Amino acid sequence: MTDRSTRPKDDGVKVLYITGWGRSGSTILDNILGQLDGFFSVGELRFIWERGFIENRLCGNGVPFRENEVWRSILDEAFGGLANIDPHEMAKLHNSCISVRRLPLVIASGRLFLGKPAPADYLETLSRLYRAVRQVSGCSVVVDSSKYPLYAHLLSLVPSIELYILHMVRDPRGVAYSWLRRKAQPDKGEGQILSQHNPFKSSLQWGLLNSAASRLRWHQPDRYMLLRYEDFMQDPQAAVRRVAALAGEEPERMPFVGERVVTLGMNHAFSGNPSRFRTGEVELRLDDEWKAGMASRHRLLVTSLTWPLLGKYGYSRVGSE
Repeated sequence: MTDRSTRPKDDGVKVLYITGWGRSGSTILDNILGQLDGFFSVGELRFIWERGFIENRLCGNGVPFRENEVWRSILDEAFGGLANIDPHEMAKLHNSCISVRRLPLVIASGRLFLGKPAPADYLETLSRLYRAVRQVSGCSVVVDSSKYPLYAHLLSLVPSIELYILHMVRDPRGVAYSWLRRKAQPDKGEGQILSQHNPFKSSLQWGLLNSAASRLRWHQPDRYMLLRYEDFMQDPQAAVRRVAALAGEEPERMPFVGERVVTLGMNHAFSGNPSRFRTGEVELRLDDEWKAGMASRHRLLVTSLTWPLLGKYGYSRVGSE
């Protein structure tokens, strides 16, 4: 990443970015953080051009993106309205900057960026978008659970963004087991099912994305925090306070009504796990069903493929745990 000390000072937007691989608890934590005073959750904002503008998916409050008054106000503030932005061109620029094909080279080289520099006009577009989110929401911290490490690098290049990295990781066997489950995806229509991944693909993605996410710490150790899903679920209130402190915030009011029960209001996330539609009182509990329900062959496969990183994140290398 570029050294922030060399950049011109700007009226910065605090962006708390959740990175890692899916099914690691990022959506529920994102929803909880969005209930804190001064925090505004946008879900996976990197998908705004495709899933927001083009596909017009449902937001967490049940309203399609283009009809959502909050997003319309944000886009009016940023671009003067929906009609003044070409989402297809933006999606093309976005995908050219954070191509998935670069991940193996990123891991091998130890660098977070390989290829042509990000177009200045696209960085300006992102600057206007995130500043508009802050302006319309009136919040000091924008919570973005886009997860993808290369997008975090892209945001770090935007002078107006003050980036904080929350790296969430979960036991890869629990992650792989979760990706095998059939889950409804109401934002794409009735009867639609969320994408599934086999244990082989899930394990490879877990290793690639968490290795790339770890690179973010090398460049800004004081703005990086590693949080294991299991530790989050063991003491959610303490975890939320630690995450808020990472961004320099100390919320006076917490959305918890019990040690492990949180009250969730509606959000405006148009992309992410379907759990973003949950509201009201939600009990937080550790999902470790994989320990009893995962097939032995899958457990052995995942353990073997993720072996080098299991110890790094404090997970047992014994596949039967």
